[in-house]
Amino acid sequence: MNSANESADWEPLLEPNGKALPKRPTGGTGGLAGTNRRETKSLYQEKWGRIRLGVLVVLAFVTFYLSLSTITLRPVVHQMVVNVPEDDEDLPGPRVPKGFLVWGPGCKMLDLDPLADDVMRLFRKERFEPCSPKKPLTTIEQDFENDSVVLRFHRDQAEKHLPHYMKFIECCYQSIERSGVNEKADKNFNLSECKYFSHDVQLPPNVTNGIMVRCKGSVSEKAKTRKSVYTNVHAFIRKKPAVQERLDRFRQSYKQRPLSVLMIGIDSISRLNLIRAMPHTAQHLYDTGWFELKGYNKIDDNTYPNLMAILTGYNNTLAYDVCNPRKVGQLETCPFLWKYFADSGYVTAYAEDEASINTFNYHKFGFVKQPTDYYLRPMALAAEKNLVKKLKNSLTFCLGYQHYADFIYQYALDFATFYKDEPNFGLFWTNTFSHNDISDPSSMDLRMKYYVEELQSRGILNNSMVIFFSDHGIRFGAVRSLLTGWLEERLPFMFMWLPDWFKEEHPQIVQALKVNRNRLTNPYDLHATLKHVLELSERIDNLPTPLSCPNCQSIFQEMPWNRSCEETSIAPHWCTCSDYEKIDKGSRLVQEAAGFVIDSINEDLAQNQRNLTKKLCAKMQLKSTSLAKIARYPDAETPHNDYLLIIDGKPGNGKFESTVRHYTKLNKFEITGSISRLNEYASQSECMHVDYLRKYCYCLRRKGG
Repeated sequence: MNSANESADWEPLLEPNGKALPKRPTGGTGGLAGTNRRETKSLYQEKWGRIRLGVLVVLAFVTFYLSLSTITLRPVVHQMVVNVPEDDEDLPGPRVPKGFLVWGPGCKMLDLDPLADDVMRLFRKERFEPCSPKKPLTTIEQDFENDSVVLRFHRDQAEKHLPHYMKFIECCYQSIERSGVNEKADKNFNLSECKYFSHDVQLPPNVTNGIMVRCKGSVSEKAKTRKSVYTNVHAFIRKKPAVQERLDRFRQSYKQRPLSVLMIGIDSISRLNLIRAMPHTAQHLYDTGWFELKGYNKIDDNTYPNLMAILTGYNNTLAYDVCNPRKVGQLETCPFLWKYFADSGYVTAYAEDEASINTFNYHKFGFVKQPTDYYLRPMALAAEKNLVKKLKNSLTFCLGYQHYADFIYQYALDFATFYKDEPNFGLFWTNTFSHNDISDPSSMDLRMKYYVEELQSRGILNNSMVIFFSDHGIRFGAVRSLLTGWLEERLPFMFMWLPDWFKEEHPQIVQALKVNRNRLTNPYDLHATLKHVLELSERIDNLPTPLSCPNCQSIFQEMPWNRSCEETSIAPHWCTCSDYEKIDKGSRLVQEAAGFVIDSINEDLAQNQRNLTKKLCAKMQLKSTSLAKIARYPDAETPHNDYLLIIDGKPGNGKFESTVRHYTKLNKFEITGSISRLNEYASQSECMHVDYLRKYCYCLRRKGG
């Protein structure tokens, strides 16, 4: 090993510009030999100096690169830019200024850039990946005109499903039916006796909903030991006598073919995130004549109240009072629109993925009676219990050999195709590729575009109004700390298709939809629109307006230019029309308002505790206030200021957003709307089974804690 001094001889001296300086001459005798040795040594020093410098530069770069491991960097995203069409210049009323979606005395709604740098740092384009490298051993082939369903057995694929030492395979299928009573009615399914097959088989007419296929392999036909090698679930649409009788009866009484309604919903996608994450789908909608409602504003926090507003015209409070889903058998007493459609001679369907978090089942009992003529839930339950699942962001992205969303959309296409010549109403809802992350929908962009195109190629668009929509934007995560996150949570996407014949018969509706593109609208308006469709069928009339929003109206009629959130039953907390400005987080009124939010949370938790013997949740305390904004209304009938607050609570570090109204003359505070939870909390609130209290509760006794 060299000494320190010897090692120092090989270190170059650097000028400020990085060039090596010659070493000072060392002692020793002169002469040619000595000079050559020194020159040789100098050459080696220069050479090694350059090498060492290069190594140092590389090490410095590697060190810098590794230091970035804790920083979330924006990946390189080759982002398609959607061409959003300009507003029609010949429309009545004032023009909407650039930078706004809605512009009127009662509402000025911002239009933000979906590809802004701050949000794109949090976005990554996801690739679509098949669920299995293997092709399924069985598929369904359906003749919609003759109502025949053939189970295809692809024997040529058997070898890929069998272990190498197995040569024999046997398969059988079981019919899936809804079963269970009372509180178990929406949780159980029944499987029939397994019927064996070894080739293609035509399913009998009494197999009307779906089947489960099971295959076992063995080393020989006579071997006793057999191993499960394949399981799959197939859902389909078949004729049902009661439905056919209804259709025939109304067809004889009414000659006019009414407009069908197909509702295709994706959870948690804002208008901006549809453009950002699903640009091919969005561009297709813009290019093919779909109507958009840019000012569509949600009316409450999550899926249930926003869908209930559409389907019943009820707000969350009224829905729980009239038809409490946490009481067995109460949910079906709600005046769901699909009942109105069925009573008007329509065939109805409802399907949703991820059974555990279904809109009507998450911390709810669901339906005791089957809600619609065609109801996918029993097949979904059977598939979730028996098929291999792949999770993405804690949701079932893959279910067996296909994506869960494909399971829903294929069912929607089959329903709409089977009944395309009959009046039909269907609601098809997906959660699994959109609920938990703004990037996830990008993986399904081209798939979604394919399904929208299939509506056209199958002729479904010829007789159907199609509503392609969401309930709200992403409600938690890093994006919610941005202005765009606040706005996006409240502004889901909303598109509508109308057939050419309908537009020709109702030019005033076309004109209204063009105007309403830049007007404030909400789920209650959509409820009124669907009732308008029924009244146009002339099979029913004088339907009531949305009970929770008497001022709301059909989107087929021009919305008032001066519309406001207050008159359309949108609470200030959810309203995107307010003009907020930042204020000092430490001011007295801000701290009083923040304390009022914490007190309100604790009061809600205490109300629930009064009937319990054990205390479930910790008392919440204010940790900090991270954002404070104010909107002033000095000229209101009762002068007030609205404070938009983001606060942190303890224990649990819950991040909450609330809009607190302060009546200035009365010095009184009031929570408007509900309080939002901006970060995830599932593991903290497992002890709490009251849905709206879960976001507040920090369990005193927790698993693993």
